[in-house]
Amino acid sequence: MIKPKKLQPGDTIAIVSPSSPTKDSTAVPRGKAFLESLGYNVILGKHVDEWRGNYIAASEEARSEDLNELFARKDVNMILCARGGYGALQIVDKIDYENIKENPKLFCGYSDITSLHLAMNRFAGLVTIHGEVLTALNAGVTPYTKDHWLRCMTTTEECREITVADPAKFLTTVAPGKAEGEVLGGNLSLLAASCGTFYQPDFKGKILFFEELNEEPYAVDRYLAQMRNCGMFEGLKGVVIGECEACTDHSGYYPDVVDTFRYYFADLGVPCLYGLPLGHTKDQAALPLGVKVRLDADEKTFAILESGVTD
Repeated sequence: MIKPKKLQPGDTIAIVSPSSPTKDSTAVPRGKAFLESLGYNVILGKHVDEWRGNYIAASEEARSEDLNELFARKDVNMILCARGGYGALQIVDKIDYENIKENPKLFCGYSDITSLHLAMNRFAGLVTIHGEVLTALNAGVTPYTKDHWLRCMTTTEECREITVADPAKFLTTVAPGKAEGEVLGGNLSLLAASCGTFYQPDFKGKILFFEELNEEPYAVDRYLAQMRNCGMFEGLKGVVIGECEACTDHSGYYPDVVDTFRYYFADLGVPCLYGLPLGHTKDQAALPLGVKVRLDADEKTFAILESGVTD
């Protein structure tokens, strides 16, 4: 795997909108001002503020053009997504992965950005960062999120254990055991959407990570069944699951989402831990995808063993 260079004071962060528009006209300026207050130079992709009047930020050509151009620029050190939403899956076939190999740099986002993480991992061999987007990086960002985000981008020193920030929250052992391996994944619905396509990832020998938001247990079950039917669970070393906020049943008919996880992973023969602060949560830990991690579902610990960046 190719690791990008760490972020340093004075470096340039470029903002892109590969998925949905921000709509809130103050979101990008607030995020930009926050990053500038940390000592970084911030520029905007040409099509960041475009909006097609629906759920897509700009045309497929415009969104992919921004990514390809900014990866090629020598004066850009990091590419940060403005937000997730919907649409990144439309442009994975329009990204120049050879360009990314030749010009590796930090790339960060989550949720819908999962499609780009998976594609860059497979076709460019790039370690990318599953972490907070620009619209949430402002004066209101929690200290936990800010600290984890900055550490992930700016230091080559690990090991870093991912712990819950809120004492009212807790981790659940879905299946016992210990494992070490390369972590890969992202948003559950996007992982399922890759099934059967040219962009389906290979999880053999890896630790699968996923998270989700506002999906009822039956929908979570459908995604996991689809992934299992595509062979995604074959050869896994372990499973790490984020908080999956608001993934609850409103009908009183379907089982709790944790029971859904147990259905698929309790007898798989690999450790599985649920409830980590990864993905759609106020206190979000940044996670480099493509690096070695250690999972101990017995002790309910998860640690990043190597940095996602280099000097």
